[in-house]
Amino acid sequence: MPPSSFFQKLLLISALTGLVLAGLHFLAAPAKEHAVFSVVSVALFMLICLGLYYAGKSAAGSKNRNAFTNLVSVSVFGKMVVALAVLFIYQQTAHPTNQWFVGIFLWCYVVFTAFEVWFMTKLARS
Repeated sequence: MPPSSFFQKLLLISALTGLVLAGLHFLAAPAKEHAVFSVVSVALFMLICLGLYYAGKSAAGSKNRNAFTNLVSVSVFGKMVVALAVLFIYQQTAHPTNQWFVGIFLWCYVVFTAFEVWFMTKLARS
């Protein structure tokens, strides 16, 4: 997968995720409290995807046949730890009055994880 294709898809996924979140903030008043958190969540997952793309591209071309599998294993665990840390830190620092931020973050997590599976599969086949 060439970088230009990856970046186009990443921007498309990010824009669609942002539109869904904007709609949610427009329709559900309690979600408005977490607007900045939503933007930060999308940006965080964009950065994770960017890092995984370049790491996956490198691992796919590696002479070590296990490099790609190891990257996938580490990325799954690492992303779960980062996700839990972000949710915990936000809850402890922002003291949100409702739990909508969990659903917002979960939406981003699921969408970007599906995108990661798609582009990592493409990289593995190359």
